[in-house]
Amino acid sequence: MSRVGTLLLVLAALVFMASTVFHAMTPAQEGVTLAERGIALAGLQRLTEQPQQMDLPGLFLQPGGPGMAGLMVVTMVALVYHLARCFVLPGPWRQARRNDGGAVQGPLILGLVLGAIWPWLLPGQPVVALVLAAAMLTAFLAAAMRGVRSEDEVLHSSTLGFIAGWGMLISFAVLAGLLRDELGIPQEIAAVITMLIGSVAAVSVQLRLGRRTGFSLALLWGLICLAGATVTTDAVIATMAVISIAIIAVAMVRVLT
Repeated sequence: MSRVGTLLLVLAALVFMASTVFHAMTPAQEGVTLAERGIALAGLQRLTEQPQQMDLPGLFLQPGGPGMAGLMVVTMVALVYHLARCFVLPGPWRQARRNDGGAVQGPLILGLVLGAIWPWLLPGQPVVALVLAAAMLTAFLAAAMRGVRSEDEVLHSSTLGFIAGWGMLISFAVLAGLLRDELGIPQEIAAVITMLIGSVAAVSVQLRLGRRTGFSLALLWGLICLAGATVTTDAVIATMAVISIAIIAVAMVRVLT
């Protein structure tokens, strides 16, 4: 990879991390706060008999609990580790990057730039934000699945897979929110649709990644946190999250055995 490409990758990573962290620190919308306080709101929901409306993207972009916050932090650490592995640490990735590292880092740079932009467009331009989020996810998946060639084998990256898994969680959360807010689909149905599609897509990706399970680990982490945040406020979403966890776990077992 050229020096210009190296500089672009580092700059894109710094912009992405700064944008993500700054956005996470902005005041959360009320829906996010309520969703994270599901236990406290259980009694109120039973009195009003109305489903709790949640800001699903906000659960991941502006985490209010340690689980979601930890997922974001680990994603940032995975990105930093990938940079270190490519440019500092010895190993196959550092040796191979001169030949075909650009095949991985090009999509990664694009995904990082898009990931730094689209969350800020979500409140006012949700459709544009969804398109950019989908493009970000596509770029992350391309980087994770393409790998680099070292001698006679292609190396896939668990760290890039973890980043792609985080991107898939957020992208499908944005899709669910758009289906609810723009098309009027009930929140539970929108969540079920997106999680079913996401689970099938996740299995396909994991089977292609083989024994590199960082992608599925990120998805399982986020889905477990989602199930915990909604278990007392929206049983349908919590149940669908558990079903998605089971589907992805089966795919993980399949590639590890």
